[in-house]
Formats: sequence, C-alpha cells, structure tokens
Amino acid sequence: MDKLLRRVWAEIDLDSLDGNIAEIKKAAGGKPVMAVVKADAYGHSADIIAKELWTQGIKSFAVSNVLEAIDLRKTLRDAQIVIFGYCDPEWQPEIAEGGFEQTAAGLAHAKMLSEYADAHNMIIKVHIKVNTGMNRVGIDTAEEMHEILSMPGLDVRGVYTHFAAADSSDPSDIGYTKEQQAKLNSVAAEAREKGIPVYSRNSGGILYHPDLGGDMVRSGIITYGCMPNTALPVPINIKPVMRLRAAVCQLKTVPAGTAVSYGRTYVTDRETVLAVIPAGYADGYSRGLSNKGVVYINGQRAPITGRVCMDQMMVDVTGLDVKVGDTAELYSDTIDEIKADNIADSLGTIGYELLCLVSKRVPRVSIKNGKITEVINYI
Repeated sequence: MDKLLRRVWAEIDLDSLDGNIAEIKKAAGGKPVMAVVKADAYGHSADIIAKELWTQGIKSFAVSNVLEAIDLRKTLRDAQIVIFGYCDPEWQPEIAEGGFEQTAAGLAHAKMLSEYADAHNMIIKVHIKVNTGMNRVGIDTAEEMHEILSMPGLDVRGVYTHFAAADSSDPSDIGYTKEQQAKLNSVAAEAREKGIPVYSRNSGGILYHPDLGGDMVRSGIITYGCMPNTALPVPINIKPVMRLRAAVCQLKTVPAGTAVSYGRTYVTDRETVLAVIPAGYADGYSRGLSNKGVVYINGQRAPITGRVCMDQMMVDVTGLDVKVGDTAELYSDTIDEIKADNIADSLGTIGYELLCLVSKRVPRVSIKNGKITEVINYI
C-alpha cells in the first residue's frame, strides 16, 4: 500500500457508499442502476468507487470521454461502460477494442460513427441521446431516430435523455420534466418496440419522479451522498462519501494588530493563536472561503483567517485544544456546517463543483469498517 502523505487527503468511506447504493436501488424500484463515474467519480476516484460498486452488484458505468473509459476498463474488465461525450473519429479503434458504448450525440455524429464502422468492417455500440429540453446535444425527432436505427455498423444499446430540472419542486419545472419524458417516449418509440432500453431518470429523477419509469436509472451525485438541490429534502437516507482532511502543521501566537496572509485582509483584534493548515486552492479548497469558511479540529470550530493560499491557510484556534499533528476537517460527512453541499451554498455554487475540484495532488484513501484499504497517490 502506498504511504499516506498526511498533508491533505480525501477519505472515501466505502461503508457510506454501500449504504447509498442500497438506498438508490430501493428508490429505483428494481430497475438496473447505471453509476455515473465521470470526472474521476466526481473527485472520489473512479478506481476506488467502481471497484466497490461492482461488489454491490452494479455492472453499468458512465464516463465522459474515451480516456476515462480506457482508464476504467483497467479496473473493470467486464463492466458496461457508456461514454456520454463526443469522441473524435481517430479514437474509434479504442472504442471498439474496449467494448465501450459511445453516445451518438446527433444525426451527423451517428453518420460519422456509422461510416467509420462500415469502412473498417467493425461494429460500434452506441446509445442515442435525445434532446428533450436541455438543448445541449441529441436528436430531436422520431425520423432521426429511425434513420440512426437503420444505419449500418451501429449496434444501438440504449436511448436516453437528460432532465433539466428534475430536482426542482417548482410546479413549472415538474411540468417541464414530464414534458421531457413525454418527448423521449415519442421519439424513442421505435427503439422501444425493438427492445432497446430507454432511460431518463438521473439523480433528481430517481428521487422525485418515480412515476417516470424507464428501463434503467442513472445515479450521479446521490451515489456520493450529496444533494441535487439543497433546497429540496432528499427522501432517501444517503450520506456523504468524501471527507477532506488535513493535518495541523504549525501553531503560532501573534499579538493584536497582526496582519494574516496575502493582501492583509485580516488583522487580529486580540492576541490570537493561529494554526497553519497545509491545504489551499491548488488542492481544490476554494479561495472564496477566505475570511469566510471554517474548519473543525477535534470537533472544535476554527474560522479561516485571511486569504486561502495556494498550499496553505491559517485558522483561529485561540482557546481551543489543538496541537501540531491534529486532524482538521475541511469537508465533513457529519458536521452540517462543513458538508460539501452547505459550503457550496455559501459560495453560491453546488456540491458537485467542490467535489470535482479536489485536485490530483490530494491522495484518495478508501476506508472500510474504519480501516484504510487503499491509498491512491496520483503524483
């Protein structure tokens, strides 16, 4: 096992992951679950997450691009791996060799895939994306569907869409989601008649639209225990999988009137004990938390003083029981104030972004039954 560099690290709690997927399976009502592990499993490590989900019976995985697919195939030899994003023609041999299932993002893209497959005497497995209201990529009509289904060299394995507002309780958004589903059903009718799986329910759809059915569900952010929309309660019991932690590396006592960090944006108003935390924005901890965020050390709240630096930040631990080597919690699975979702709210963003920002210089450490099972050092 690689050594753990106790500077800053992300703990990946496999027991929480297992609990989440069990809840998601129940919410899916018996439908197969496709786990979305793009962006290195939303920053959690696709290798760690996919291996554990495989042991929990998940056999289908979604990634963003062919390089993510190739990397995941090293971990899971027999998994169904669906590529959501566009792929350049020169990567088609790798797609065919890896047995990946490429999204046909539009009629022209499907033609390119078909022509390449036909010219090279190969079959390319595809999922057809239907644009029902996101207006990113996808076909728009049943005629386009028929044309793609008739193209040589393509083995259509699925048809799907993506909801724009399935995680909203606004009546107009609920109506919009139902309209999206109705359009999918219309455009995909021929595919369904041919026995091709048709699916739509993302995390929001799983949680809030069980009536929309589909032949499988696509579990994204809820796999990792975060909320699609913090304004809307989650009706299942999920728990954050990632804890972001760092070790206190230095303590110093400074007098009143001392400026702290770049720009002198914080000046102490009393004698202050500062703890230096060796984590910063290069590790993915937002500079937007300067003079605003908090960490917890031994269960004690410590406000950030001054600007978050590239590699370090300082926090006020005056009067707290803290020593060098103690663990500071930056993102917690149990302390509400520093759950990723709530920190994201304070920054005007979403938990997805904070998790994905955790950089490759932060080791990922899988934990099961309270014990370290693996350490991944990317650099």
